[in-house]
Amino acid sequence: MALDSKLKAGAYLVKSYVTAMPRVIYRATFSLMFDPKGTQKFVHQILNAQDIETDDPILGSRDITELMNGGGDIQITGPYYARRSSDTRLLMELACLAYLAQNLHPKLIFEIGTFVGRTTRLLAVNIAPNSQIVTLDLPQEQVKQDIGVDYRNTTEASRIRQVYGDSRFYDFSAWHGKCDFVWVDACHDYDFVVSDTRNALNMCRPGGWIGWHDYRHTAWWSGVTRAVRELRFEYPGLRHVRGTTMALLKKPEKEDKRNE
Repeated sequence: MALDSKLKAGAYLVKSYVTAMPRVIYRATFSLMFDPKGTQKFVHQILNAQDIETDDPILGSRDITELMNGGGDIQITGPYYARRSSDTRLLMELACLAYLAQNLHPKLIFEIGTFVGRTTRLLAVNIAPNSQIVTLDLPQEQVKQDIGVDYRNTTEASRIRQVYGDSRFYDFSAWHGKCDFVWVDACHDYDFVVSDTRNALNMCRPGGWIGWHDYRHTAWWSGVTRAVRELRFEYPGLRHVRGTTMALLKKPEKEDKRNE
């Protein structure tokens, strides 16, 4: 029986190899000339799958339950059956965000990067009715997407305050030291992420949490990965959330004066 199982496993491996290799060879050779965008997408898919399935060698990966104690059922409400580009749609990521929001019991969340508001609503569903989310995006006339459309006219909308502006120049001072959770998910270019991270650190209260989306999206969002990894020298508690493109940091209760 054991030999039979090994033979079947070997046959499956050979079949998979024979099926995959022509595609790999094509994408690594002729496709570069005839379909460069297809090659880029193919490479991205490989790198992304590898990043999702393996632990991060730089920050180290942890399950969300290792980073934050808690439990209970979460809620994922919204039209997640409808595919949209640039959305948070990995089930594990949605579940981890909902888990964090529910078990942190936040009074105030600040989201940098609203987009259509799916994540905004997800967070709002999993916090108390008297809690608030402030979410920032560019003015509507500067973007193509309908900002906040997914939370608009919902029960959760009363917990959400939409503000507008370029995150590089926006005045965040009203929220300094007051936020229980800051979610960084705006422009993914390196300079923007560095700026948003600095603002997130200022807004997050001691003992609060900061999260980054699209960490380890090797091909597309290398700016996020670079900016987050540089932060590990100041904040060694920074971790990648296993099975996601999320990085999380619990801000120390007492900051080292060198980091102020």
